[in-house]
Amino acid sequence: MDLEDIGMEKGLLYETVVTTVDGNKKPNAAPIGIICKDKMEVVCYLHHGSTTVKNIKETKSFVVNVLKDPMIFVESTLGNLPVEKYEPKGDKFYVGSTDAFFMADVTSIKDVEREDQFGVSVTSVVRANVTNITKFKECVEPLNRAIYGIVEGLVYLTRMDMVSGDMEKLYRHRMSEIARIVSKVGGKDHKNAMDKIMEAFEDYD
Repeated sequence: MDLEDIGMEKGLLYETVVTTVDGNKKPNAAPIGIICKDKMEVVCYLHHGSTTVKNIKETKSFVVNVLKDPMIFVESTLGNLPVEKYEPKGDKFYVGSTDAFFMADVTSIKDVEREDQFGVSVTSVVRANVTNITKFKECVEPLNRAIYGIVEGLVYLTRMDMVSGDMEKLYRHRMSEIARIVSKVGGKDHKNAMDKIMEAFEDYD
């Protein structure tokens, strides 16, 4: 079994929840974007100083949970998950409600200084080999923000006839941000679809 078997395509970024453990085997969960580099390799970019980075640097491994449970994303963002939400797997933990998960063994960690719309920050670039893929559902659909951006873009496009003034400016700003996200995390089909939406959007200039 490889990443294609759980719906992950080479080159795309997926929204997942990563679980790690510290030196005392205490689990931690955090929403992390995972890039599928190959059938059995992933890359992620982590904020320097986070618990996830600290744990990964200490243990050289992590678990990627592929799921759609909204409360897991919320709870793992606002704070750590309650202990009952985890399930043990050897010396690691996965999220009990996950659709699929896999182990990731770190092959390299590089701290780099990056500049984006939020300013300059240090990011840890983590590459890892994939092992022990486990599926709990026959059809696993990992989350990619591009498809949701396209749907949202279509909503704005079909409402352009109904807005003007400040609301129109807001729509244009949001469309620009959606196009940026699709370009960043989407594949060729996503980008082609977004290009068509933006072409149609130009009719309102």
